[in-house]
Amino acid sequence: MRLMRLLLALSVATLAAAAAAGATSPVRATMTTSSTMPLVDTPWRYTIVVKDEAGRLLPARARLQILLGPTVVGCWKGRAMAPCSGTNAGTWIAFKGKRTGTLMWPAEAAGVKLTFQATVVAGGRSLKLRAPVTVQRPG
Repeated sequence: MRLMRLLLALSVATLAAAAAAGATSPVRATMTTSSTMPLVDTPWRYTIVVKDEAGRLLPARARLQILLGPTVVGCWKGRAMAPCSGTNAGTWIAFKGKRTGTLMWPAEAAGVKLTFQATVVAGGRSLKLRAPVTVQRPG
């Protein structure tokens, strides 16, 4: 019984220390996009910003993916989005605090409800940022 109390106390102390460590250096990440209804073959802009609680830009990396429901159907591979699958698919993009990029949505995406997802890793944390997208045909 005494050993169980000691283990419980150590577990609570470890959790409290981990929570305190996380509380001292929170990571804040945001993503904005130029539209939730981008046009086919028209540049669409996204911006990811990663800061600490004092507002300082942090080194980070991001993996960009396109989801159809919960399924990955596209990801960033080197210089452009490409068809892919799997939760770990895609190339990591390293940046310092802010990353702005543009994508061109293909005609086959028109009318489909998709999610643009950025998995951001910074300061020992991993965050998922999501934006709903329904691609439109021009005119």
